[in-house]
Amino acid sequence: MLQKNDIAFILTDMEEKGVEGAHEQLLKLFSTPSIPMEVLRFINDRRQLDVTAFYDRIRRNHNEKRSSLYKNIVKDTEDPTEAISTLSAFALNLFLYSKHVEEKDKPMFFKQVRAEEVTAVLNKYYRDYDIVACLKMLRLIKADILAFEEISGRR
Repeated sequence: MLQKNDIAFILTDMEEKGVEGAHEQLLKLFSTPSIPMEVLRFINDRRQLDVTAFYDRIRRNHNEKRSSLYKNIVKDTEDPTEAISTLSAFALNLFLYSKHVEEKDKPMFFKQVRAEEVTAVLNKYYRDYDIVACLKMLRLIKADILAFEEISGRR
């Protein structure tokens, strides 16, 4: 998920490029302890975030090609096999999508889609069969998807 530093970096870059309203959004960002959805919406409306485009692609693949990844993420499952296969498919999809992300933006993209966290949870599962961490990770990814769909105007 995005952190305040990431948002501040993006807003500062937008401000330097002369995007109107970027400074006001930067002030709004630091006036609250959390990240306001309207700040994310402002950024995404002017420069689509790679993470938003990735989640849109997962959803579009579900709608057009009937890929089950999106459905498996947004539904709550307790089946260990399905949870592991969903997380593995998610990790593969984010890697494949990263080929479309500019090289300089890849570290931020991987951080935003929780790539390191997903692979750590999968690694932990393969070591000690801890399915609880996998289910928690799926819920976090689901929350991220719903939040980014909200800023994209889909929800």
